[in-house]
Amino acid sequence: MKKRLREKTREMTVCALALFGVLFVLGSTGRAMTLDEYLSQVKKNNKTFRALEASKNAAGDRYSSSNLELSPVLTLKGSYLDDQSLNTLAPGIRVTENKVTEYSLGIAKKFSTGTQAAVSANVQDINTRLETPAVVESERGVGSVSVALSQSLWKDFFGSSTRLRLEREEALTTLEERSVDLQAIQELNEAEAAYWDLMSAQQELEIRKAGLDRAKRIESWVGKRRENGIADRADFLNSQGLSSVRELELLMAENNLVSAQERVVDILELGSRAELPKFNGNLDASRAPQTFVSTGKGRVIRIDSYLSVLEATAKEAGAKEAEDSMRPDLVLAGQYRTNGYDTDMSGAANKMTKSDYPTSLVSLTFTWLLDWETKGGVRNAAQQDALAARLTKERKLIESETAWAEIQRAHGELTKQIQAASKISQIQTAKAAAERDKLSRGRTLTSQVIIAEQDAAEAELNLTKLKVAQRKLESQGRLFINLEEGL
Repeated sequence: MKKRLREKTREMTVCALALFGVLFVLGSTGRAMTLDEYLSQVKKNNKTFRALEASKNAAGDRYSSSNLELSPVLTLKGSYLDDQSLNTLAPGIRVTENKVTEYSLGIAKKFSTGTQAAVSANVQDINTRLETPAVVESERGVGSVSVALSQSLWKDFFGSSTRLRLEREEALTTLEERSVDLQAIQELNEAEAAYWDLMSAQQELEIRKAGLDRAKRIESWVGKRRENGIADRADFLNSQGLSSVRELELLMAENNLVSAQERVVDILELGSRAELPKFNGNLDASRAPQTFVSTGKGRVIRIDSYLSVLEATAKEAGAKEAEDSMRPDLVLAGQYRTNGYDTDMSGAANKMTKSDYPTSLVSLTFTWLLDWETKGGVRNAAQQDALAARLTKERKLIESETAWAEIQRAHGELTKQIQAASKISQIQTAKAAAERDKLSRGRTLTSQVIIAEQDAAEAELNLTKLKVAQRKLESQGRLFINLEEGL
């Protein structure tokens, strides 16, 4: 009894889990996916977007690494020297061997002001062998602490070169990041175009199916009239011809739908059309192109035009940087070092900070590149690049303004055309229904019904095509951004 009860309980549990699984699948796949959900899935599943995100992150990391030369540098050094070369100090006195063990620790850093600073500590153990002519060996330790500073007074006057380099690299980094953004937007627009093409193909298939059903009913009705001797063979052939044309159009619509589905499957990276979800695309939902651009008083420009602005900024900074690099340089440097002495290395290490025997150094170094032709070539090339980029920027901004105005104008014109096409479709559909009604009462020709059917189908398809064209045009608003004036 208990065994049967356990088996019964197990069966009920399995059935409940199976029912829950079915309900879950139906709940997850039964709901149609909206455009926003579809685009979100594209960004999530399509590897192109992940690759672009990685490229954008790499651009930011490259900018962070551009300040590597301003990072502090730690230096640790250990060395051993055994020098057995002869060195005569005085008549009858010569050094026959020097053994030097040295350890040093230093840290150096260049600042954004162009100042270079270095601090180091050094200890040495020196064993010297002398012949006087007797052999004498001596050991001593030397310890020192050194502080060095240098500053460019001309080429990199308090960080001018660093600021120019950072300005150029920042513009190049922004240019690279926005280039990636532009690629992502273009991919997104292509994905949306595929979405609307699929909606169009689905709607066309429904129109073709309905048209074929009506054509079959007309063919059947005319066939019965021919059997009764009311209709002639020409009417029957006309009705057969309409059915054949509708069958061909349906086959073509089915093929177009498969192609549209394959494209969406490829974009979503689903693997097969069997995994394609349902979509709820509303072709009647009009969106103004302005909804894709942030509101503000700035200037609306196309992203590729903004890339030209960034490139011009980078080229101008590069020209200034090239001019700065060709300047003469005047470097002021100073160093202060303590020297501590003892009989061994450990004793010298304890005395390395004593200032009894200091060493001081102050220098002023002037350098000037004398190849005027080469310097002029470098400057002129950078200036010409900057000029070309500036002219390209100005041209792109003009094209951008024209394109933005054209998108808004074209959107308004498409709205008018859709309204007119909608009215025509309603009229043609009503006309075809009226012709079918007249044909059923024997008050019109079959050819008239066929013409009306064809006109109604074409009017409905033209309306769908106009709506799809407007939806695709609206997505082009993503290519524009709002920027401040003065570009």
